[in-house]
Amino acid sequence: MKQNNKTKAASAAKKSIIAGGLIGTGGFFIAKAIGLVYSIPFSSILGSDAYMAYYGSAYRIYSYLLNVFTAGAPMAIATMVAKYITRKNYRTALAVQRMSILVMALLGALGMIVMMAFSGILASAMSEGTPDGQAIMTRILCLLSIAIFFVPILSAYRGFIQGCKEMEEYAYSQAFEQIFRVAFLLGVSCLLVYGFKLSSVWALYAAVLSTSVAAIAGIVQIYRFSRNTTADLQEMGHHQTMHAVPLKPLFKEFVLLCVPYLLFAVIGYANDIYDAILLPVGLKLSSYSTEQIQTMTSAANYVGIKLTAIPMILSPGFVAAIIPHITSALETNDIKAVRKDILECINIVLFIALFLSFAIFMYARPLFYTLYYTADLDLSTTSVRWIAIEGLFGTLTPVISSMMMACRMRKKLLVQMLISAVVKGVLMVPMVMWWGIGGAVLSTVISYSWIIGYSLYMMSIQYSISFKSTLKTLIQTAICLLVMGAVAWLLTRMGLGSASHGKIVCLLGMLVNGIIASIFFAATAVFFGIPQRLFHFKFRRKRA
Repeated sequence: MKQNNKTKAASAAKKSIIAGGLIGTGGFFIAKAIGLVYSIPFSSILGSDAYMAYYGSAYRIYSYLLNVFTAGAPMAIATMVAKYITRKNYRTALAVQRMSILVMALLGALGMIVMMAFSGILASAMSEGTPDGQAIMTRILCLLSIAIFFVPILSAYRGFIQGCKEMEEYAYSQAFEQIFRVAFLLGVSCLLVYGFKLSSVWALYAAVLSTSVAAIAGIVQIYRFSRNTTADLQEMGHHQTMHAVPLKPLFKEFVLLCVPYLLFAVIGYANDIYDAILLPVGLKLSSYSTEQIQTMTSAANYVGIKLTAIPMILSPGFVAAIIPHITSALETNDIKAVRKDILECINIVLFIALFLSFAIFMYARPLFYTLYYTADLDLSTTSVRWIAIEGLFGTLTPVISSMMMACRMRKKLLVQMLISAVVKGVLMVPMVMWWGIGGAVLSTVISYSWIIGYSLYMMSIQYSISFKSTLKTLIQTAICLLVMGAVAWLLTRMGLGSASHGKIVCLLGMLVNGIIASIFFAATAVFFGIPQRLFHFKFRRKRA
């Protein structure tokens, strides 16, 4: 009996929102860390700010269209699977899996056709205006459109796994796909450029094609894993007494769930479209030269995105854990659990995101100096520092807005998101004209701050949540960051991490600087009791 209780306790801990969020984040962290590392040799292979800008800008368009044509389905799938498993209606959960894969394949095919059809128009708006630039961008968008067919199918499998709270496999799937993608990307790029002596533009084409190749490999891998989970549900389904939900009402429920998530994707991820299209437009209308524009768009849409992806991995990791947990808690009317999950999730994400975003801000110059190609180090550093600020808000906003969606306040959230997106679209071009990259980031901060503030206010009313612990975490973490920043500044003044020596010396100095500054941050955080409070542990004192 005791052994069974221990097993159940271990299982519950394994599937708690903190464990699930951290496991999911771990998978994304590995994937994004690999993406960050591969971008270092890949930027050298390309050897061009223009090619790096094309690559980064094209992926912003791809990400946006992918989010639109998946129509929020992974979230809807996870919600439905978690709901019916909680109700012990296992046959319906399996029906959701089969239906979702077919629907996602159809949506992916539609997305592929749309992106191919509009690739020329988008390329004209995004490139610097030369015929060669437009032709390259058009080919990149066409190659990326193939991935829009395969990735939604992969996301359907992940939504099912997420709804089953199998966060280890969810994390493994993310890492596996990225490893396969990077291996193909670097291997083929090196073969084409160094083996066959082709232009580096062929490495660019290989890089975007790698997304489709990795998605196919990911589908094969997660299909093999999901067979075990499916078999378990089928076994339990044989013994259930309730009837499975018929396909027609099940599809209707799926659509009704997807529509809010679709609107969420169209509105919430409009920032990708703005940064890919409106940012170059605003910069062209400013006094910057063509070379400066290429440097800034490369720093923002390629290097900046790679670096800020590190804190932003918290969003998908914790969002993946939030949906099934809050859905299950609301199904059982456990409002206390809803409050606990919301506060724990926000406080953990805030603490980690502040640390990581501040680290990127502090070390932007030595990072760019040692790891990436740039024709203008000062301008690139300034751009990445601004993007680090945007990364903080880009981490918090999806997590908090996903809570609103899971807490059944979708309509209220979407209205505010629409207002926020319109404000961002109106402000961006003039603010970019006046302040460059900083103007783009400030317009994002304004729009995201409104969504965050409104969402916290509505959740506090709907579920009587007090965010005093969040404010406490924010203030204490800010003090920890001041300590970290002071230590990092002093060490830089002493020459550790200064971008004035050789690249190897600078890299080693930056690593030592970062480790020492992080130790001071951690010590201050422990002094305030932040990690003990957030992760529920205590330091044991040795008995005399």
